[in-house]
Amino acid sequence: MQDECHTDQHLVEIKVVESTCEKMPAGGTIVLKGPVVDYRRSGPICLSAANAIYPWIMLTRFGVKAPELDYDADLGGYPLVCPCGIVRFEVRELAE
Repeated sequence: MQDECHTDQHLVEIKVVESTCEKMPAGGTIVLKGPVVDYRRSGPICLSAANAIYPWIMLTRFGVKAPELDYDADLGGYPLVCPCGIVRFEVRELAE
């Protein structure tokens, strides 16, 4: 049986581009391979922020580039903000 959660998905980079949160510092990155965090290439993760931006993470995991859901072609990803409004992210596909 094939594991549907781990097939035909893209690597996802979640980059912290601005932050006033000590838990998610600017310049930090989280890398996902399918639904799994690549801890070697990832910094701290705020679960409140991850939960809030997860719909866009899923879009990126499956290669969906939807301008109506804020996909920015110039950025090559989705610009997002955490629910507290203090961390700005860019979520994009990452080449292997």
